[in-house]
Amino acid sequence: AIVSLLFAGSVFAGCPSKTINGKVVSFDEESKTLTVAQGKKEKKVQVGSKTKMEGFECPTKLEAGARVSIDGCNCKNKVATKVSVAKGKKKAS
Repeated sequence: AIVSLLFAGSVFAGCPSKTINGKVVSFDEESKTLTVAQGKKEKKVQVGSKTKMEGFECPTKLEAGARVSIDGCNCKNKVATKVSVAKGKKKAS
């Protein structure tokens, strides 16, 4: 049982299991990719047609530096289920 748990952990290594909190770096409309900085690291997440957006209507409206939270990004397709603008911080225009 322990070996199978260790194997399962290694299969999912590198997958974001927690909410991604960071600042918007950019959004590429063509590939629908949102780039978010977490400290010195950058994460790229796909925004799909079923991605729920809270605090803004369209990712193109997000300003660079706006603080966002990204939920539900899985390993297989890296498409977020929800992107929300952090309250009390720089908002999307």
